[in-house]
Amino acid sequence: MASTEEKAIAAINAAEAMAISNLQMVRELKTLIPKPFDKLIDTGIATNTAGIQTVAKAERGAVRTVSKAARTSRKNLSKALREANARLRKKNGQLKKGKTQADVMRLAQRLKKKM
Repeated sequence: MASTEEKAIAAINAAEAMAISNLQMVRELKTLIPKPFDKLIDTGIATNTAGIQTVAKAERGAVRTVSKAARTSRKNLSKALREANARLRKKNGQLKKGKTQADVMRLAQRLKKKM
């Protein structure tokens, strides 16, 4: 099963490929445009190709991998939050008298530490 990071990179690669294929189509349609504009079209295609590749590279670099420890910590905090909410809320979902959301988070962090 692919991770979220792998899916994001695959989506970036697909978008890059589609944009470059659109430029390829422009190259093929270039025959319909009068000769004096050939140089402008070639320059535009080269500029767009470079721009697409630069943006795709930057986006791929922005995708961060999450360490196993961070994933485990988030999962444990999620479990702890469910437990803390169950302890500090009434059946109708309201917080018990004298309790705040800060109390819920403090209890969740304490529970997480015990996991």
